[in-house]
Amino acid sequence: ILKMGLHKSQNTNNAVYFFNGRVNMPSVKTETTIEKNGKHYEQFESLSGTITNIEFVKGYQENTRDVLVTLTDSDDSYLVRFGLNSAYFRSFGRMFKNIDILESLELFPTMKMDGDKEKNGLVIKQGGEWIKRAYTVENMGDMPIAIPVEVNGGTQYDYKDQNDYLINEILTKFKAVHS
Repeated sequence: ILKMGLHKSQNTNNAVYFFNGRVNMPSVKTETTIEKNGKHYEQFESLSGTITNIEFVKGYQENTRDVLVTLTDSDDSYLVRFGLNSAYFRSFGRMFKNIDILESLELFPTMKMDGDKEKNGLVIKQGGEWIKRAYTVENMGDMPIAIPVEVNGGTQYDYKDQNDYLINEILTKFKAVHS
């Protein structure tokens, strides 16, 4: 039934989020949803589709940037957003060189506890095979290393040069196929 000139599009663009080692889609409260920050989410193990768009945008927090990856599967599109300084981007960026961006893939966010600290990551499967990272701690190739910086007596890492390198590599590869 159509009311007031509103129409439902067959092609939807669904926002999904990675947390708790799962793909999380906003939902109404049900017996199977989880609650985070007052919102309810349906959880999924993975998200599959073909990458149809990649954008780098201003992040939600000041002086940050995020990546928006659109995956399309049949008639539905899913928009995944994660920060450039996240483990999700480090995993995605280091594997991107080995992805066939014209073929469907499956994203699996991961989380494990290291003491009392959450360690997030992302693994990717394509054509029945797990995608290997093109850049590893043992083999960084031409990619700049993260710079250790002391903050409040502890060590954090500045990934700016590494992120810029990966962004350039991702956009160059994506534009070569989708131009």
